[in-house]
Amino acid sequence: MPPSNDDIRDELVRHNVELQRFSRGLARRMRAIINRAEPRFRAELKARLDNIAALGFDPGPVTTRRMRSLERFIKAINDPTFAEVNQTVRSELVALAKLEAQTGAAIITGQLPVVFALTIPEQRTLRSIVFARPMERRILRDWLAGYEANDRRRMMDEIRQGLIFNETPTQISRRIFGRSELGGTDGTREITRRGAQTLAQTTSAAVFNGVLAALYAANKRIVKKEVYVATLDSRTTAICRSLDGEVFPQGEGPMPPIHINCRSVRVPTIDGRGVGTRPANATTEKALAGLRGPARRRAVEKLVGQVPADVTYQQWLTGQTVAFQNEVLGPTRGVLFRKGGLTLDSFVDSSGHEWTLPQLWERERSAFSAAGITANQVPGL
Repeated sequence: MPPSNDDIRDELVRHNVELQRFSRGLARRMRAIINRAEPRFRAELKARLDNIAALGFDPGPVTTRRMRSLERFIKAINDPTFAEVNQTVRSELVALAKLEAQTGAAIITGQLPVVFALTIPEQRTLRSIVFARPMERRILRDWLAGYEANDRRRMMDEIRQGLIFNETPTQISRRIFGRSELGGTDGTREITRRGAQTLAQTTSAAVFNGVLAALYAANKRIVKKEVYVATLDSRTTAICRSLDGEVFPQGEGPMPPIHINCRSVRVPTIDGRGVGTRPANATTEKALAGLRGPARRRAVEKLVGQVPADVTYQQWLTGQTVAFQNEVLGPTRGVLFRKGGLTLDSFVDSSGHEWTLPQLWERERSAFSAAGITANQVPGL
């Protein structure tokens, strides 16, 4: 294979790592908007709860009407905050789409041995990728609507629970916003803040891969095949582990993101070989236990190494420790992988869902026998 194709793969895989930094930055901006509005929100909600407490709680229609009124109030006061969050996400993703179209083209043309002008997808195509392309079965508008609706639903659940337990407005407020000495991390609103990373990661990955797919389609005269590249670490899902290294005709086969927080990417190739290097991280979550924030990031960066680009997840995992294999696959599947002769694609069905251990037992009895695992050692049987 021409060296240029190996270099293109290297550059796109490295760029995909940079994309994860973009998603973390977008999540930080989303959280900052929510946090900025929270003091006023907390004060106004507390006043409403004080009023409900003064009127008294009963399980009848009067309280039901108050709850509906309270939910409308929460939505009204939350609307400006989430409108700003939504506008930030939309504008950032549109800018990302435009940038990635140029960056992807520059990476490809920069590595070709001859001067070649690639066709850049039209602006309306790029906007369509952001606003109309499904991202894990939902378009962006539905992702953003669900983000706000789930935040409101969790708050109402905590309020109802607090009223049932006859808690004070202060206690109910603490359920939602947490304690100040803990930075609010013990409140249900923390789920919303953490959810910003999931939303940012999944939508930015969808835009990135959507732009690449459009770029490859616009230049299919030179992009004939694509290879699925997963991240080499312990958090990679069963479906992405099984697909890593698979080669597909241009535009065919599974397109990342294929699940929430998917970090895989499809890169162009001619014959499917890879020569350069790709990042790999063979540490476990147990090894990082207790580390948070910058300390955790520094530890992870130190543990990231390089492996040849044509090494698949299957080959890479084979060379890792028993502890790492067990963390990735689970103890029973780890033994089946090491001693039963099962490959990573044996653990998932045709739609990418992981077989349960009882299902595997029914399908792969000989593997269990080779691994020395009996029926009473299989959880769930």
